[in-house]
Amino acid sequence: MIIVSVMGGCSDQALLDEFKAIPNQSWNYSDIPTFDVQVKDKDRAYKLKINVRITADYRYANLFLLVHQKGPGMEESLTKRVELKVADKDGRWLGKGAGSLYSYQIAYDNNYLFPDTGTYAFRLEQNMRDNPLKGISDIGFCVEPRNVPK
Repeated sequence: MIIVSVMGGCSDQALLDEFKAIPNQSWNYSDIPTFDVQVKDKDRAYKLKINVRITADYRYANLFLLVHQKGPGMEESLTKRVELKVADKDGRWLGKGAGSLYSYQIAYDNNYLFPDTGTYAFRLEQNMRDNPLKGISDIGFCVEPRNVPK
């Protein structure tokens, strides 16, 4: 699955909009940040987005991640591999830049229905060949209700 970059922050109504710093901007396989969200309305659709900040030292045009989801009544984690495009074919960054830092908020699922109410955990694992993966400053996750004005 290839996900194209989409900019725009989460709304004030977001259940979760969080970044976690990657130590020394070098993301190890063993460093798997977790983002917990409390869902109270299972009948409402949500937009799920991945937040990423990279430095100019990042060597690739994409970033492969494994997104693990666990929640109420789920015996096993659901895992999906995603490709995030961070640069075009000419090497130009697709994110918003400030100095040597580029920010992205990338759509993961724009019409997600949680199967039940309760606490869900999303774990983001880097799935590139490099370990550690240099040039990743922060990684995050956003969950917001659909059709909410910004």
